[in-house]
Amino acid sequence: MASSALQRDPQPARTKRPKRPIRTDIQALRAIAVGLVILNHLWPERLPGGYVGVDVFFVISGFLISSHLISQLMRTGRIAFADFYARRARRLLPAALLVSLAALAGALLWLPAERWPRIASETFAATAYVENWFLAASAVDYSAQSNAATTVQHYWSLSVEEQFYLLWPLLLLGLVYLLLRRRSQLTAPPAAPAFPRWGLLAAVSLIGAVSFAFAVWLTEAERSLAYFHTGTRVWEFMAGAAVALAAPALSRWLSSGGTGVTLFRGAAHWLGIGMIGISALAFTATTPFPGPWAALPVTGTLLIIATGDAAPRWSPLFLLRWRPVQWTGDLSYSLYLWHWPLIVLAPAVLSRDLRLRDRLIILALTVVLAALTKYFVEDPGRTRLFRGARPRRTLWATAASIVAIALLAGGVHVAAQQIAAQTAREAAQFESGGCFGAAALTPGADCGDPFGVAQVPPRGDDNTPWFSPAECVLAEQQILADGKPSLVECDFAAPGASADAPLVWLVGDSHAEHWKAAVYDVARGNGWRVNASMQGGCPIVDVPRVAFKGTPDSNGAKAEACRSWSAELTERIRASDPDLILVSTFTAQETIDDGSGRPQDAQYAAAAERLFSEWRAAGASVVAIRDVPYAETRLGPDCVERALDTPAACTAPSAEVLPPDAFAAAAAASPDAGVTAIDLTDRFCREGTCHGVIGGVPVFYDSDHISRSYARSLAPALAAALEGQVGWALRPPLAEAPATER
Repeated sequence: MASSALQRDPQPARTKRPKRPIRTDIQALRAIAVGLVILNHLWPERLPGGYVGVDVFFVISGFLISSHLISQLMRTGRIAFADFYARRARRLLPAALLVSLAALAGALLWLPAERWPRIASETFAATAYVENWFLAASAVDYSAQSNAATTVQHYWSLSVEEQFYLLWPLLLLGLVYLLLRRRSQLTAPPAAPAFPRWGLLAAVSLIGAVSFAFAVWLTEAERSLAYFHTGTRVWEFMAGAAVALAAPALSRWLSSGGTGVTLFRGAAHWLGIGMIGISALAFTATTPFPGPWAALPVTGTLLIIATGDAAPRWSPLFLLRWRPVQWTGDLSYSLYLWHWPLIVLAPAVLSRDLRLRDRLIILALTVVLAALTKYFVEDPGRTRLFRGARPRRTLWATAASIVAIALLAGGVHVAAQQIAAQTAREAAQFESGGCFGAAALTPGADCGDPFGVAQVPPRGDDNTPWFSPAECVLAEQQILADGKPSLVECDFAAPGASADAPLVWLVGDSHAEHWKAAVYDVARGNGWRVNASMQGGCPIVDVPRVAFKGTPDSNGAKAEACRSWSAELTERIRASDPDLILVSTFTAQETIDDGSGRPQDAQYAAAAERLFSEWRAAGASVVAIRDVPYAETRLGPDCVERALDTPAACTAPSAEVLPPDAFAAAAAASPDAGVTAIDLTDRFCREGTCHGVIGGVPVFYDSDHISRSYARSLAPALAAALEGQVGWALRPPLAEAPATER
């Protein structure tokens, strides 16, 4: 192979090389990077952009790994792949396995069983270094936006790094081979061709430019996917690789000395630290990332690495040689591993939200555990594990550990399923008692305290609002929502009666979807056909959405997708000869702008009236369901899980968690008698207080969606309200039959 003809040292490939001195500038960057990440996770409101520490790590990895591979290529003319991968495994896997297993054990001890399957799956994904893809798949699903964080979620960045370690040596050797082959075609082949450093630099720059362009594009198109996508991070590794390739030329220039070089060095250090610091302080969750703005911390990191660790006394790097900083850089890997599981588990262990003292204790405990892991796991794993053994032994051990974690994860899934089945049986027995959920609020009900402890797990599979019963199928003629099918057709009519069954539409965003359990039970009891079309985060009115949950939209793509879906939905409704349209939206958190400058309620009122007029032209009655309280952490499942033995622990003043619903208010105020509104707030809040547990049932599945169990318990109240508003005589709701009875 052409790579074997490179100029190389006469020493044998296995000759032991002298240990390279530790670069204090890189140790300082590691300390800064891990500090930013940990502080961002502990105090996100104080350091909102601390996540850029991950990007600093990526640049460092690109530089160090590329320097090692280039050195090996120049010295031996080849890359010892098995040895390289084995060394990476010995360096990274022991500590990562220890922390992931400890985190899984902590989850099994302190977190509810309904969270075990996802944590087990992510533990396997983290061990197999595909956690970033697992999160990317979840992040693009709107229904997964409120999933509770798992104990190994932070392993996504380690997965990206490991994928880089896997592919870069192969790509680097291939580029060298192609460049040498092209050179031999252009000129007479020399006996020992020089290393194609500048050709590689051009190739690396091209790869980085393509990756950066992809990152900018995907960040704009699908930010949640872009954040975890390996392709959007390649340019950061390539930036480090580019410095490694240019290192000899940079070193010659910097070693020339002189006042100008010294001034440049110190200024570059201050500028680099400043760019990283500004990014950490100024960036927020709304910053387009890792698109164009990631260039700021990446450039800052490059300036420091490229100018080396020789620093004048007025350089910040001179101060960062302080032993505690260097020691922190030495512990950075273990610090990164330990901090996140502690943050996730601590609220469950303490049964409350974290306070300042708790966060400080977590920080101290992270340092202690990281130091123990560094000295008793990391270092021995790197220097003594499989000492003298062939690389294949390490690689087989790595594969075996992944298989073992897969089996363990499977066992956790089985255990969780058994617990879930038992819980479902107990919940079914509890439900049959007549005091289930909202039924406990019925006047005259002999149910004791309706705000007692939860008898149903808040996050179980039976509680997710996103479901589809056997009577529902995707429509053949679809309504596309952001390129995906959104129309589901359900037939709850008796056999042979579908043609005469009333047609009801359930439409809106995810706050219409969480009413499905109640609507479907009413439909099942009354033989309706139901067409359901929802688009998460979309105001159903024909006005551009400009922000969601206070976060401004980065571009107009979401607004355009929402309006396109809404327009097509209205056309299909008008063509379907409907009897009733039920609509609910998350109006309080979907900011619109019609260009008039009027308040939100006025804009929604005007847009809603136009929409109601179009729907009424189809002959249907329109009923808007007033939105529910905004659970957040005070009423949601996190609170319920931490207070399983404490009655009325999860409450909040209705004035604080029940924002106005401009859309439902517009329906209630409509002069058209065929447009009305239903307000079931009294099933959530009593005497100025809203509750997270009612009738033994967790009211919310996440921070703002009703649990399926509680929605199902609201079916009688919904039917009664519809009778009053629409004038239909309705039979009692009929619950969905268990899967075994279908």
